[in-house]
Amino acid sequence: MSLLQISEPGKNKNSSLNEQLCLGIDFGTTNCVCSIKVNKKLVLINDEFGKHIIPTIVSLRNKNFLFGNQVRKYKDLEVDKLLFSIKRKFIKAPSKKIFFEELEKSFSPIEIASMIFSYLKTCCENFLKKSVTKCVITVPAYFDDISRSAIKDSASLAGFEVLRLINEPTAAAYAYGLEENTRGYFFVYDLGGGTFDVSILKLTDGVFKVLSTGGDPNLGGDDFDENFACEVLNENLKTKIKSLARKDKISVIKKCKIFKEKLEKKDSFDDFIFFNGKKYSVKLSKKLLNSSIKSLIEKTIQISKSVLTEANITLNDLSGIIFVGGSTRLDLVKKSITEEFKLKTFSDINPDLVVAKGAALHAHNLVNGTNNLLLDITPLSLGIETAGGLMEKIIERNSTIPTIKEQEFTTYENGQTAIKIHILQGERETVEDNRSLGEFILKGIDPKPPGIPRIKVRFVVDANGILSVTASEESSGVYKELEVKPTSGLNIRDMKKMIEDSITHGTLDIEKRLLKETKIDAQRFLNEISYLEDELKELTSNLEMKKITSIIFELKESLELDDRNKIQDLIKKIDNATKKFSERRIRKSIKSALVGKKYDNL
Repeated sequence: MSLLQISEPGKNKNSSLNEQLCLGIDFGTTNCVCSIKVNKKLVLINDEFGKHIIPTIVSLRNKNFLFGNQVRKYKDLEVDKLLFSIKRKFIKAPSKKIFFEELEKSFSPIEIASMIFSYLKTCCENFLKKSVTKCVITVPAYFDDISRSAIKDSASLAGFEVLRLINEPTAAAYAYGLEENTRGYFFVYDLGGGTFDVSILKLTDGVFKVLSTGGDPNLGGDDFDENFACEVLNENLKTKIKSLARKDKISVIKKCKIFKEKLEKKDSFDDFIFFNGKKYSVKLSKKLLNSSIKSLIEKTIQISKSVLTEANITLNDLSGIIFVGGSTRLDLVKKSITEEFKLKTFSDINPDLVVAKGAALHAHNLVNGTNNLLLDITPLSLGIETAGGLMEKIIERNSTIPTIKEQEFTTYENGQTAIKIHILQGERETVEDNRSLGEFILKGIDPKPPGIPRIKVRFVVDANGILSVTASEESSGVYKELEVKPTSGLNIRDMKKMIEDSITHGTLDIEKRLLKETKIDAQRFLNEISYLEDELKELTSNLEMKKITSIIFELKESLELDDRNKIQDLIKKIDNATKKFSERRIRKSIKSALVGKKYDNL
C-alpha cells in the first residue's frame, strides 16, 4: 500500500503556490458573469470584447454559432435563429428540441446551454492564460431537481467539474461578506431581467440557511421595458403596442429599454422611435417611467411579504435587505422597497455582478478551505406512494439540504415478492394530487406475511438539491437505487399553486386520507380472515361462523361507500366476533408446541 504524504500544519492552506482555482458562474436568464479569486484578489472575467457581462444569447451566422456579445455585433436580420432566456427552457420544456434551419439539425436546451458554458470556459481560459475546470454555478432558489440536473449536465458536457450548485440569494449574501457577521436574518430582493426572486436567509456563526423562497419567473426588467413602451406609445402617439407588427414591437421595446437606462441619470429628454417605416418624436420622463412600472413593483412587494409570512419572520427580525439584479438600479424600485420595509440596504456592489462575486468567493473557499457552511432548502415535500394511493412524506418541505432521511415500510399482501417505489413531490395527501418524479421496482423480497418484511427507503438530497432514492430489504438483501431526473420541470408558479392548494384543501385532504387509511385497515382485516379461513371454520361454532360471515359481507359492502364511521364500527364488530377464535388459535398453537415434551424439560 502506498503512503500518503501529510504536510506540516498551516504550510499549504494559505500558500498561493498551492492555491486551487475554481470559477464562480452566474448563469443568468439575461446575462452571464464569471468571476474567480486569484492571489487573494477577486477577478471578473472579460470576453474577447473586454466585457464581463455576457448576454445569455445564442445565434447562427454562416452556419457558425455565436454567443453573447458576438451576437451583438450584428443586426437581427444578419443572424439566424436568435435564442435568449435559454434558462427558462429548463423549466418549461427541458426535453423539447430546438430546430436550426440553417444547420437542418435540432438541439436540446441542455446541448445549447453546454455550448454557452463551453464559450464561457474558453473566455475564462483565454483571459487567465491557464486552464480552469472546477466551478460553482448559481441557480434560482426555486429550481427543482430537473432544472438543477440540467444546469449541472450542461456544464459537465462543456468540460466543467461542477463542485456545487448554490442558490443565487445565498451567493449574493456571501458577496457582501455577511458570513463574517455573528447572526441575523437577511432579505434578498433579486429583480433581474427575466425573473423576480426573493429569499429569507438566516446566518448563525458562519452558517447560511435559506428559510423561505418565492418569486415570479415571469416578472423582471423585460416586463418593465414592455410596460414603459406601452406608456410611451400611448402617451405620445395614442397607439397601442398590440397593434404593432412583431418586428416593430421588439424594436420599440429595445429602444424604450435604452430610454429607461438614460432616465437613471436624467429626469426628462426628447428622442425618436421607429415603426411602420416611419420616425416618431417622443417625450420621455422619469414620471412616465415610474407610472408604467409602479404596479409591477407593488407586485414584488406583495410577493416579498408572503415569503416573510411563510418564513414566520417579522420586519423587526430582519437585519437588512440585499439588492440583486440590474432592475434594482431603478430609483423607484429602491425607494419603494426601502420605504416599505425600512431596513438597512446592501447595494454597494453592482447588482449585475454581486451573484457572480459571491459564487467566486464560495468557490475559492470550497477548494481552499473555509469555516462557512451554506444550507439551502427543499422547495416542496418529497415522499413515496403507500397502499391506498396515499403519499407518505419522507422529507418535509423547507427541510435544510443536504439531508438524508429514511423510513421503514412493509408489504401489503401476503407472499408479496416485489414492491413499486413511486417517488412523489408535493403537499397533498393523495397520489393523484401530487407530482410524480419517477418509480422503480424492488424485486426478490422474501414471500412472507405483511408486516414481516422490512423495506428501508432512504432519500438523499445532496448539496446541489438533487435527489437520489434507495430501497433495500434486510432479510433478502435486495437493493436498488435511483437518481431522480423527472422528464418535465416545475416552475415557481406551479410550486405556489401546489402549496396554496394544500392549504385550501387541507381539511378535505385529511378527511380523504383518514377514509382511505380506514379502508386499508378494513381490507387488511379481510385479507387476514381469508388467509385463516380453514382454521376459522375449524375453531368456531356454526352460530359464530354465521355471525362472522354476516359482518364480513357487510364490511365488504361498506368499502364501496365513503362512510368512515360505519367502516370503523364494522371493524370493531368483526374484531369482537373473532376474539374467541383468536384465543382458541393461540391455545391450539401452544398445545401443539408442547406435544411430546416433559414438564421437567421446559
